[in-house]
Amino acid sequence: MSGNKKTRTYDILKKRIIALELPPGFPINEADVAQELGVSKTPVREALRQLESDGFVENVPARGSTVSHITSQEVNDVFQIREILESGAARRAALFGANEELLRELEEDRRLLETAEMSTTLVDEWGSPEDVHLSILRSLQNQTLLDIYSGLVDRITRIRNFYSRHLATRRYHDILVEHTAILDAICAHDADLAERMMQRHLHNANIFLSDLNTAERK
Repeated sequence: MSGNKKTRTYDILKKRIIALELPPGFPINEADVAQELGVSKTPVREALRQLESDGFVENVPARGSTVSHITSQEVNDVFQIREILESGAARRAALFGANEELLRELEEDRRLLETAEMSTTLVDEWGSPEDVHLSILRSLQNQTLLDIYSGLVDRITRIRNFYSRHLATRRYHDILVEHTAILDAICAHDADLAERMMQRHLHNANIFLSDLNTAERK
């Protein structure tokens, strides 16, 4: 039973951290969480230890646990891992050819691109185009690869949520253009181009976030 309580507490806290309901730097009071969730402090403490191991929580001696900050180093590390995994995935997907899911993604990206070209407002969320990455990985039908990538998804989502308020129409438009180029290359069975377009896309995204980090520090 205690394991179930720890898992439930962990899942609730992680969901709130990723959604920024508990923003970076927010102090987590064990007693308050225990009272809210109707558990003892033990499963809360165990959940916080796991979240610390996952990189979502920091434990400061004499101060307790706080939600970890999103650093430029974390962003760079995540994008480096993504480039290794996703560039190879795009290349391999091109060798196999696009499945029905990727063809639907390509059609949806083109539709969204037309909408983005007509819009002059800020974009509130990254939205469905980010699903392209998972679609490419799923197309390889390699569950082990998906399991490895899933360990990154929570970090990717929190980073995306944190910076989404800065995502202007220009970058949103660029994302759609880049995704369309990747999918076009896959559909054309051009493995070299698919790999190169994915590398360019992830590089551009990393530069975009790095520039935001620099601007916020000024």
